[in-house]
Amino acid sequence: MQFDQVTALASHPAWVLLRADNAALVLSFCGTVFVEENARGVPESVLESRLDDQLYLLNEREPGSFPRSAAAYLAEWTKSGWLRKYYPPGEDEAHFDATTALEKAVAWVRDLPARSFIGTESRLNTVVTLLRQMAFGAQTDPQARIDELRRERDALDAQIARLLTGEVDLLSPLALLDRYQQVESTAVELLRDFREVEANLRELDRRLRRQVATAEGGKGEQLATFLLERDEIAQSDQGQSFQAFFDYLLSPRRQQELRELLQQVTQLPQLEGRTDRRLLKIPFAWLEAAENTQDTVRQLTEQLRRFLADRSRAEDQRALALVRSVQRHVTALGDTADLPGMELEMPQAGIALPMERRLYMPVERVELDTAPVQPPDDTEADLTELFAGIHVDTEELADHVLDAVAASPNGQAALATVVDDHPLTLGLAELLGYFRIQHPALDVSVDPERTDVLVYPRVGTPGHARAKVPHVTFVRTEGGTAAGKADPR
Repeated sequence: MQFDQVTALASHPAWVLLRADNAALVLSFCGTVFVEENARGVPESVLESRLDDQLYLLNEREPGSFPRSAAAYLAEWTKSGWLRKYYPPGEDEAHFDATTALEKAVAWVRDLPARSFIGTESRLNTVVTLLRQMAFGAQTDPQARIDELRRERDALDAQIARLLTGEVDLLSPLALLDRYQQVESTAVELLRDFREVEANLRELDRRLRRQVATAEGGKGEQLATFLLERDEIAQSDQGQSFQAFFDYLLSPRRQQELRELLQQVTQLPQLEGRTDRRLLKIPFAWLEAAENTQDTVRQLTEQLRRFLADRSRAEDQRALALVRSVQRHVTALGDTADLPGMELEMPQAGIALPMERRLYMPVERVELDTAPVQPPDDTEADLTELFAGIHVDTEELADHVLDAVAASPNGQAALATVVDDHPLTLGLAELLGYFRIQHPALDVSVDPERTDVLVYPRVGTPGHARAKVPHVTFVRTEGGTAAGKADPR
């Protein structure tokens, strides 16, 4: 860690608690109530009564060591960030709960004494098992997965074979104790994580309230910010892990399996006198903590909804006051005042009584004559007009352009020059054909700023037509022959 980081952490509530004068009282009392007993939402009267009894015993042993009242100590601990005081919905009495800072301080102090037994084997097995699961879960090669499953199957077959011969491998009492301690510590850490998740949600709510109170934008922007941040928490690693854990707890089959395993482990003769009966209640404590976290999310959402509704109501009242102020000013000006404005045609809805509508409208039947129409015998259909059309040969037009380019000293020819040399006989279709010419020996340059007026005879009707087109220039490409054919060389 860096020096600046440690300096900044010195103001953390957990660090401040460890340096406090009455740290022993806070850690012993709150650690017993909120950590060891896993109490959540303790009423103020209950907590104050228990603390008063604790202070009485301590003052009996050392008179004057704790002169203040229990209520004063609870108020100080709440102000310091070690306890959280709140009012549950529908109740008038305050409740107290531990903060994450208090739990971290209690966990650090509990790990300070030297332990008579420190297990390492179970944690090593846990590390290897987790690594194996990660490697197997990220493996994309189907054959590698099949090989791993076959190795596990062979190991299981070998164990079954040894059991059939009467060879039973049992864990030693030390190995059982090692694994039991790891289970116990992990279970307590899970309960501590739930309070941290709740603290993160409450911090999100406080931050959003500050934004709403100081924001100048509309409610849509504020709601979008809230939903995005809520979605970030839900999609974060912590949020996804918590949701998976909560889904696991909601399974009745898994709950029953967990309780049976804990009951079976607690009754092992190798662990007699070393187990804690409170571990049997840990599944219920997990479920209660998870439900409290979900309730916190619902309560924060409902409080935020009311908060935004109150703000919206205040904005509506402000808008109504402005409208009334404008109306008063208009009334004071009188009818003779020349007020700016515009006339709008008010929309009207067509009103029709239900009994004016007809209950049934008969459908008119249309008789269709399906008999085929036969042409007269003495006539023969003339289909020449059907197949008559104008065909423009673009290759012939390209030959006209190549001839004009070859005759030009600079290797260029304008479209107007080509049309003058070869008048249009097919009208506008032939003119458009020049724009579709694609030849390897020609480049087409179009200048939209210059225009040419071309005159050509109409097709099928007497007279001439005029077409105004951009100035088009055909240029012979490098390597192209005069006739546009391949060079014999």
